[in-house]
Amino acid sequence: METTKQKLMLALVAVIVLFSVSWIKNENKKTDTPGSAYDAISSTAQNLALETFSKDFYDEEAIFNFAGKRKRVPPADDVMVQRIPGDNLHLLVMAVYPYGKFHEPFVKINNAGEEVTLTDDGKGVDKVAGDGIYTAKIFTDVKEFRKQAIAMLKETIKNNWEPLFTDRELNYSTLCEQNPFSEAKFDGNEAVSIGNLTAAEAGTVKALDKVRANSIFLTDLSVVENPTRTWNSCAQTGNVDGPWTFKTLMKNLATQTPSQPATDQRVSDFVKGWLNNWAVQKIINEDTVAARTLVNDKILNPWLAKSLAAGNPSGFLDMRFAPFKLTAIVNRFDLRERARGIPAGEGRFIFCLVNADCNAAENFNIIFEYGIPKPDVCDSLRSWAKKWYDLKDLTLGSEEYLNALQAITNQFTLCGSNPARTNQSSLNSIRSNERALANTNPPRWELREFGLNGTGLALTQRAVAQVPADRYNAQVDNAEVRRMAKFVNENSAGINIDDYDVPAIYDGFPLLGGKSTILDTPVGQPTRPYHWDGTEGDPQADAFIDLTITRHIFSRNACSGCHAGEVQTFFTHVDPVFFGTKATLSGFLTGTAGRGGAVDADGIPDNDKFKVKDAAARGNGTERFHVFNDIKRRATDLKQVATSTCGTAFSLRDELMFHPVGAVH
Repeated sequence: METTKQKLMLALVAVIVLFSVSWIKNENKKTDTPGSAYDAISSTAQNLALETFSKDFYDEEAIFNFAGKRKRVPPADDVMVQRIPGDNLHLLVMAVYPYGKFHEPFVKINNAGEEVTLTDDGKGVDKVAGDGIYTAKIFTDVKEFRKQAIAMLKETIKNNWEPLFTDRELNYSTLCEQNPFSEAKFDGNEAVSIGNLTAAEAGTVKALDKVRANSIFLTDLSVVENPTRTWNSCAQTGNVDGPWTFKTLMKNLATQTPSQPATDQRVSDFVKGWLNNWAVQKIINEDTVAARTLVNDKILNPWLAKSLAAGNPSGFLDMRFAPFKLTAIVNRFDLRERARGIPAGEGRFIFCLVNADCNAAENFNIIFEYGIPKPDVCDSLRSWAKKWYDLKDLTLGSEEYLNALQAITNQFTLCGSNPARTNQSSLNSIRSNERALANTNPPRWELREFGLNGTGLALTQRAVAQVPADRYNAQVDNAEVRRMAKFVNENSAGINIDDYDVPAIYDGFPLLGGKSTILDTPVGQPTRPYHWDGTEGDPQADAFIDLTITRHIFSRNACSGCHAGEVQTFFTHVDPVFFGTKATLSGFLTGTAGRGGAVDADGIPDNDKFKVKDAAARGNGTERFHVFNDIKRRATDLKQVATSTCGTAFSLRDELMFHPVGAVH
């Protein structure tokens, strides 16, 4: 009964909205080209949109298209505020969008339980219809806001007006530069930007560095080799049942109910079943995934032999000899987005393979990726962000720090953390990136994806998300490359704002791959990196990807582009290392060129910015280069959410300007 009522209500809303949108569009046809309430910003916003043409976007709870699919509002280019003369209890908040990116009549945001509607209809508080400036009047203590904004302005100036992250890249905001926040302008009732104001806090300018080290990407040996929580399979030291060991994570996945933990035999069978995915050829979405039988020689057989020698029955895998070393614990709060079923982002554990002789690491990484089972509401997201953020105030590796971190990770690693999902597990996927099992010449790096099957009895291989099969990237003019380019060109608006999914089937043909292979040396100059592209040279060719930025984002979001030439990464973002050695990271993550000969195009190794030439040698000006420091981007995002009070103009800004990540990495 309740479901039926909900369907009727949704249908009624759809009819009302359809009528409203049609009426507004008809009304707009009667007007000349609209003016601007803030001409400089509006003009710049339209100029910035030359290569960006959007689909229709709506708030998920407000409007649905005819297929019933939720449509997403893209991130605003800027957010401004303006005082209302004589009113100290309300502010005007304005979100700025280039016309080509978004031009619907309103935007709805749930801000601390209150629905805020920003309109661009020229009515009420909105000055000019259709100028790309969406306005709402919100309740706030203006004097308190002013005090906070001035403190944030001082912090921003102290940090030398650092550039904003647009998508995953560092870019200076033209809009914010044109109208930065100033006390005088605000007091003069002018619209001023709050887009790049940095949260003020006690401490030094280096506070964000503490967030980067303690709260985002944890590779310090005091964490990943902590003897209470991890296990050294070579030295047989530590705690094999610690919360961060390979055994414990696999045991939690193999357990179907918290009251009946999986037995050691069950864990052995579960892990063997997973490793056997490499032992046989598979056909996944009509993509042939060849067997990599070295899994037996390098992993299974040595492990079984060590287990047997320790007194276990034949065929049993003793988890004390699991040849995997923890190299990183990762906070992916930045992946939050309800549209993809991960409303509060992910938490991750990364392991590398250790060779059978126990004297070196192999080129083989395993990543456990867990969705955070938290509601997508401001108070909940801020609380979760703050748990990670507050780690900055603790001494890295201290018992207080490790206890706090374990309290965080237990919330997504344990069986029972998400009762609504298979095995009550929060696992989204397990991914592998390896060359150690390659039996080809030359050996190729291969990426695979696994997940719990419907019964929860096994980890099974599935298509790799967001990347077509390797045959679609031949970079020659054939039917399959044309099909890939057609998909990219048709979906360029969504790709440009990371609002797209590569489907399993496209135009009646299988598109997603069963694995993804990196085919060539992906770093160095002259440029010969591995990246995703159609054909170059003839913009009229069916196999040509029309827009430079679209090609780049699509390639960067494909794991075989991001782990290779698109971002000058030597195959792994977290480099495999043996016990006792801290893992090094890629330039994409750290802002400093990584291993293998990765080239920082600006030639300045210590400026915290990793500059990469466009892999296809396309683009002009800013499009020709891409500047990365993803850990800093994630830390900045975490800090903004953790330090903003829900229900304020700043939490509204964070929501409006948040750019979801379309990649799985």
